Amino acid sequence: MQHLPVVWTASGSVYVIEEVEQALGTLDTEANSRATVRASFTTPRLLEVRANLGDCVRAKMRECYATLMPGYGMRQDPHGVQIHPFGTDFLLLGFGGGTPYFLEIAHDGQLNWHHDAGFYAVGSGGEFASVAQTLMAPYMEGEDLLVELGLQLAYRTIANTIEVSSKYVGYPVRLAVVDGGGARVLDDGDVERVKQAVEGSMKIEAETLRKKPGGEPEPLEELPTIIEDEPVPREGGP
Repeated sequence: MQHLPVVWTASGSVYVIEEVEQALGTLDTEANSRATVRASFTTPRLLEVRANLGDCVRAKMRECYATLMPGYGMRQDPHGVQIHPFGTDFLLLGFGGGTPYFLEIAHDGQLNWHHDAGFYAVGSGGEFASVAQTLMAPYMEGEDLLVELGLQLAYRTIANTIEVSSKYVGYPVRLAVVDGGGARVLDDGDVERVKQAVEGSMKIEAETLRKKPGGEPEPLEELPTIIEDEPVPREGGP
């Protein structure tokens, strides 16, 4: 968004996404002229954020769903859950007052926060992305990462998902950032620089994996034997 510190993405019906995009644009324009609305996102006041985004997006979703043509029925996802033919999921990430917030608006209208977990994925590649993110999890242990490093992990997660997902997911990788400087979508040049940094770090990882830890390997300890030593004959004995 241009005025609110929020970025968003979606998976599902292009029709619904385009309609919601217009509705979010209206909310963004309203926030630019109404300080109270803008303050709810920049402070942030999460209950108001949830209400504003929920009302805006879900109202447009209901309107789109109601336009369903006769003859189109409910469909099922891979888990057997029924989904509206226009079913669309939205993820909205914001940053205000030094605090990130992350809201999911599911295809059935559910509103779920995910900022405590710091990750969520939707769409046909969502499960692949969850696996890829788990593989990246060790890199996020300890202190919070700088945005530049977070972008590298995001790129790797998305690229890995594209490589293994069977359909509907493909290149190019798109990245967006929302921080103290506001919300923005990275251009092709910025994404390319992230890609090059990722390729460099992966090369270092591969080289590190092949190195022997600690340099030269330590000599193996002599294994104990279960064979008793033969008795040493005494002098003058038989």
